[in-house]
Amino acid sequence: MAEKEIAAVLNEKGKDLKSMFKDLDATLEQWKFSVEESKEGMRVEIHAVALIKKDKKAKE
Repeated sequence: MAEKEIAAVLNEKGKDLKSMFKDLDATLEQWKFSVEESKEGMRVEIHAVALIKKDKKAKE
């Protein structure tokens, strides 16, 4: 698989992850996703902090 294809797949997966938090009714407080090419290979950084809100019905 070419490196450009890998970067495209990783970007798509990052979008999927971000979408997952929205589906969970979570507030994405911090988000970082980056892909960097180096001599040794490709470095991927994923960092997410999300607040997943409690179900209002569960409180009752």
